[in-house]
Formats: sequence, C-alpha cells, structure tokens
Amino acid sequence: MNKGIIGFVIVAALAAPTLVSAQDTASGTLTVTGTVMSSINLTIDSAGGTFTGAGTSAASSDLGSISKFGALPAAFTRTTTPTTWTLASNIGVTVVKANSISTAYTLNAKLATAPATAVIWQVHAKTLNAATVTALTAAGVWGSAPTYVWTIEIPDSLPTTSAIDNVIQFSAISG
Repeated sequence: MNKGIIGFVIVAALAAPTLVSAQDTASGTLTVTGTVMSSINLTIDSAGGTFTGAGTSAASSDLGSISKFGALPAAFTRTTTPTTWTLASNIGVTVVKANSISTAYTLNAKLATAPATAVIWQVHAKTLNAATVTALTAAGVWGSAPTYVWTIEIPDSLPTTSAIDNVIQFSAISG
C-alpha cells in the first residue's frame, strides 16, 4: 500500500497545475549613428641637434651654443662665407592617412615668429617666414618618411648671445 500511496502522490504532483510566477521584463534599444571621416596625422621623426619628441607632432631640437668656428650641434654641418655661416641638417616628417582616397598630400611650413634680423631659415630650399605658409611639396607620399634639408643662415653681424630660437610649423593637406 505504501507503494500505491507514493505512486499516487507522484502522479498527483505531475498532474496538478503548476503555478508559474509571472516575471517582470523590460527592454530597450540603443540606436547608434556615426559617419567615418577621413583623417591624417603628421609626425616629426628626426632632426639635428639634441632632438626630443620623435614620432610626435610636437618635437624639439636644442642646438645649444652655436658659433661660426666652434663645435657643431649633433647631425649638423656648417658652411661659411666671409660674412655669413650656415648650419644644415635634415628634418624627417611622416604623414599618414586613414579612410581617405587621397593619393598625395601637400606639406607646408612657416615660422611661428619673425626670425632674428638677417637670419634666414630654409626647409627644402624654401625660405620660411612668419607671415606666409610655404609649400614644401605638393606630392607627398602617404606613410613614407622623407627628410628635408633644413638650414639656418646667420650673419656675422648678429650680436653675440642673440637668440635664434623659433618654431617651424608644419602642416599637411590631403590632395
């Protein structure tokens, strides 16, 4: 009889309606919109002097104390004339792109401030000033790392301890 009662209880439990507790639910959505835009990035990779900030867009080069006949800053050469002397080195600039069909870029440069009297700054044989942007190349190759000759011509008439400090501002425009 115990087996009969146990069997009856099991059958009754399976046959009885199951009480299901209702669960509260909620839902939501997030609509995402966006447009991929092309972009470019410019980095200064190398320069003469004590160079810092390689691979960034805000590098610097410290030439230290310079003179017509004294020691040269690292990676510079010097030429002299009877009235001037010129320091020369290279500047490495890389421009990369993303999501762009542009095949080339224009690299420009200008000085942040007017140079000291009669001091001439050049990059890629183009004289720079603080008033206008100068195109260095109109057919820059994306992702390459070209170097551009950088010169500073200093007159013998420039007073001792004169600062020649300046900033070369590079810009790239996709073509």
